[in-house]
Amino acid sequence: MLSESELGRDFFDLSTGFAGELMQKFVNYHQRLAIIVEDASQYSTSFQDLAREHGDHPQIRFFPNEAAAKQFLVAA
Repeated sequence: MLSESELGRDFFDLSTGFAGELMQKFVNYHQRLAIIVEDASQYSTSFQDLAREHGDHPQIRFFPNEAAAKQFLVAA
């Protein structure tokens, strides 16, 4: 589980490629990742699309709070 504050600005700026690289590592190693972003609307439309597209991803999902993120991780 990673929170917004732990990720840094490069994660939310999709042009850096950091978000894609990080998420690909979790997919490659078959690990679940819960990313806590309280309000995705404060970021770019591209980032909002990414978060929405991962709404039902089997390994990587975005959540508005820690409780929801923990549920996803425990359900593994």
